[in-house]
Amino acid sequence: MSQAFKAVKFEYDQKSGWRFYFSYIKDLAKSCKRIEEFWRELRRKCNGVPFKDLQEDRDYSSVLLGGVSADGTYKERSLAKVYSELFGFKPENVRDLIERVREDLPPSTKVLVEETKFISFVRDISSKVDTILEQAKEKGLISDWEAEIEVEYNYYEILSDYKKLTEILSDFIRRLKDILPNYNQRSLFIWTLDKLTYRYMTAAYPKLKAREALDMLKDIFGLDVIFSPEMEGDPEEVRKKKEQYEIYSFLEGSLGRNLIELYKTIWEAFNDDVRNTLKIIFPEVSNLKEEFYEMAAQALRNINWKFPDIYVVGKDLKYSGERGDTIQAEYQISGIMLTSCKYAGFSTSGNYSSFERECSIPLLQLLDELAPGIFLLNGLLFELDIKRNTLEVRTPSTRAVAAWKYGWFDSHGWKWGVVR
Repeated sequence: MSQAFKAVKFEYDQKSGWRFYFSYIKDLAKSCKRIEEFWRELRRKCNGVPFKDLQEDRDYSSVLLGGVSADGTYKERSLAKVYSELFGFKPENVRDLIERVREDLPPSTKVLVEETKFISFVRDISSKVDTILEQAKEKGLISDWEAEIEVEYNYYEILSDYKKLTEILSDFIRRLKDILPNYNQRSLFIWTLDKLTYRYMTAAYPKLKAREALDMLKDIFGLDVIFSPEMEGDPEEVRKKKEQYEIYSFLEGSLGRNLIELYKTIWEAFNDDVRNTLKIIFPEVSNLKEEFYEMAAQALRNINWKFPDIYVVGKDLKYSGERGDTIQAEYQISGIMLTSCKYAGFSTSGNYSSFERECSIPLLQLLDELAPGIFLLNGLLFELDIKRNTLEVRTPSTRAVAAWKYGWFDSHGWKWGVVR
């Protein structure tokens, strides 16, 4: 693995080693609440109120019209565009308002405060971290007072001081980054455990060979066995072999699962419109999902990892519609073998086909081959879905997985894996 993914340096096997982690979660909760409360007060004071009435409270003209051209378009990175795009604070009809102000007519145009994608994201993160802190309190990781979130802010100060606004938003981005696996070893530890075999898990984290350590993760984070292969033979030999290839995952609604969903929510937001909105203020804000993928991809390339040559379910993003898409690739498990595959999908010309084909793929070998990719990219590049009798791998992009199978060529030569 690369330098970024060296063995973790905290006591992951001890409950006490996790207490400090939730101070990062609390800091993020505070940052979310500060933005939420400011937006709510903005909405309470301004939504649906005529511009002329707002002006009786204070001068909102710079916030609503600062950097707006005569034809009603927002100039790039203007103050009015920031408030419109991030907080949904804007005139119902900006051109009408500008015209009335210019002609010295009573500006009766109403002002709106709508819920933007950015505010929806902040509220979603706020809800998630509230749940996580409550679970951490229930598990005895933090006290009642440590779970309480109190924030202070000055509504009028933020409106009148652009630097204050940017400080609040910059703090929010920093707090988001602080709890991502990109930057936080505890988050990386949680991220890498999901859908992992006991064999690979204990190779990566040797302290988990102690039953007390696994029991702690089960009790606190909800990590548990979701798959155990069926084997025949000497009972003691079977027991040992089964243990090695049992697959662990965080149960739905558990603290571990909620943390993973938090990371994924942040990654997705910084891979789409939320990041683009924040770039109005911070042009250099990075794509945090792509950043982590690049780190993980480099680590996998360093060990020459290849995705196993099996069918996966997903879209070929090179084509539109259903061209090149696979809609089913379900392997049947019988003991320690994959014995058949039910496949259905569309060719690149758009023609549908389906078949059930017998195969003879050793299950345990496949799990070993998948393990390095599962360790870093499960939930990001693909998703392993394994049950008692079936195995299926889903992906957002079949082309991305194919690049890990067969490689790809660019001006610098032959490579494995792609970022997008």
